[in-house]
Amino acid sequence: MRDFTAKTMLLFVITLLVVIAYHEGEAISCSQVNMFLAPCLSYLRGGGNPSQPCCAGLNSLKAAAPGKAERQTACQCLKSVSNTIPGINDDNAKQLPSKCGVDLGVPFSKSVDCNRYILQWLSSITHQAST
Repeated sequence: MRDFTAKTMLLFVITLLVVIAYHEGEAISCSQVNMFLAPCLSYLRGGGNPSQPCCAGLNSLKAAAPGKAERQTACQCLKSVSNTIPGINDDNAKQLPSKCGVDLGVPFSKSVDCNRYILQWLSSITHQAST
């Protein structure tokens, strides 16, 4: 019985380590952010109303960036998209999350300071949790 318990415990520890390693390797990439935003290009360039696939992509982006590290990466990628893809209107980018009804937790803008914004976001969450 003791041997069975030791093997079970070892299996549990190994499984736990694999799960932790898997989750740590799931960081969002800018190519994923670009994929999520691809349906939004016509809106970002021309305005109007974002399409349903665009808003679905924004929801997918939100789901893919639940934690601090992912949100910071997403923020940097959104800033990069705003600055590198020709014709993107910064006002359209800023309004996209609200037009889709999606709170990304990070702004979509050419001029955002992602480091400062993430610290403000964490501070607001900490404050909400303590009240």
